Amino acid sequence: MFELRRITKSFGGVHVLDDISIVLKPGDRVGLSGGNGTGKSTLINIATGFLAPSSGQILLDGHSLNDQPPWKYARAGIRRSFQTSRLVPTLTVRDQFRFETCDPARRRQLVAHSALEDVLDLFPFQVPLPVLRKIEVVRALLADPRVLFLDEPSAGLSGEELSAFARFLSRNVSGDAALLIVEHRQDLMRVLVDEIVTLESHVPSVATAGKPAEAVGDA
Repeated sequence: MFELRRITKSFGGVHVLDDISIVLKPGDRVGLSGGNGTGKSTLINIATGFLAPSSGQILLDGHSLNDQPPWKYARAGIRRSFQTSRLVPTLTVRDQFRFETCDPARRRQLVAHSALEDVLDLFPFQVPLPVLRKIEVVRALLADPRVLFLDEPSAGLSGEELSAFARFLSRNVSGDAALLIVEHRQDLMRVLVDEIVTLESHVPSVATAGKPAEAVGDA
């Protein structure tokens, strides 16, 4: 079980997050919604070790991850994608995937299920954006994460591309991995998640939870 407990974050005296608590159990599918400036990406950065909270605890199976570097979060099974690509520009897609020490059969299966065989020997700049978005998610999935955070994974996709991307995520993000996703596209959120946590659009941000159909506001 992964837990964000009473997370608060301030920047230079400006409160961004205040007393946010979220629990992710195996198999949970949670969307994180809220207007611009409510701290959605800040919360993901804290949850994955890229940013320290001003107060509060990050717990995995009851053990604190506070003050640990991001690579220790990753080693513990906490993976993420970013709003903008973090792929290494000088490596082919095949080599990007080799960063992850997973079973070769699992790698081949996930690549095949994601229809990525034809781009394995291309560099990121040679790959169309919809495919690039899939590559970023697949790289995280190859680590067989316990908790997966996706930060606006469909950014830049058209309506038709979004539908295909939603099918890709539904097919491949499965099993016991817990998922928390930040998305501007509420239609994608409704397909993927069972609950939406909304960061209210006042400062400091506070969280309220509801079913996808009940969620309001911009993601």
